[in-house]
Amino acid sequence: MSKMQETQIDGAGDVAGHREIERPRKKGGFGWGLMLGALIIAVAIIAFAYNQGSFQTAGIAADHASRTVQADIKQSAQNVRNGSPAGPNTSSRDQPH
Repeated sequence: MSKMQETQIDGAGDVAGHREIERPRKKGGFGWGLMLGALIIAVAIIAFAYNQGSFQTAGIAADHASRTVQADIKQSAQNVRNGSPAGPNTSSRDQPH
């Protein structure tokens, strides 16, 4: 516990005495220990997930989806340049003659 010293001064400004006061320890509430524990648990979960490949697999899937979308966009742009119908389900009778 923390101790404080209180100095008593008389009316003439002289030191009349000293007194030690013990401050009671603060209890309860959210402390630094709880926040540190939560941080350690969060880091452990993230490290476990990373080691299991969850983030790596998600990154690979996102890259694959990105490449697929880019290929589809390029094909659509090529179809527009060539004057092809807009969708894959159009038949030859829908094309202008």
